[in-house]
Amino acid sequence: METTRKQLIDQFISINSRTNLSAIRDPEGIQVKHIQDSLEINKVLILKPKSTLCDVGTGGGFPLLPIAMSNPEVQCIGIDSTRKKIDAINEMITSLKIPNAKAVRTRAEEYKEQYDYVTARAVSYIDKLLPRVHHLVKKGGKLILYKQYTPEESQDIMHFSKKYHFVIQKKHTYKLFDGDILRIIYVLKKI
Repeated sequence: METTRKQLIDQFISINSRTNLSAIRDPEGIQVKHIQDSLEINKVLILKPKSTLCDVGTGGGFPLLPIAMSNPEVQCIGIDSTRKKIDAINEMITSLKIPNAKAVRTRAEEYKEQYDYVTARAVSYIDKLLPRVHHLVKKGGKLILYKQYTPEESQDIMHFSKKYHFVIQKKHTYKLFDGDILRIIYVLKKI
């Protein structure tokens, strides 16, 4: 995966220089703040082979691309409403030959497919996010939220989870480096 990770970093830097997908532009920053953060999911869940995953608000392709690369038997779709981002991600998918990933331009609230897993990394606060994405998760499926930890949002996640028929299955706190903010991954199961 290391060679592929380096290739992803190189591709991202090249495309980001002309498309402006992220303010993070240096290889180490991309490795830690995008790739390492994206792959934190693999410490929390084992994604089932032949399952499906939708990354909502995929932006520059994170966590979509690292998840697809590290879970080749999972079909991964990234959705975002910005054409330049979708075009850039599809260019990286083609260049890096990631057969189990694709990006689609759409808004989450208008998208009608359902998935075993839905990820959202730093997309929006839970009161705005959950009404827009809950329908994308199959019954028994999981919504995986990558967040900066705050006690207020943690409380709100408990409240909104019940409203939209989810239960909190796991909470995984972590930091990417010394002095980093406290981050958390919430795994919500749809009941």
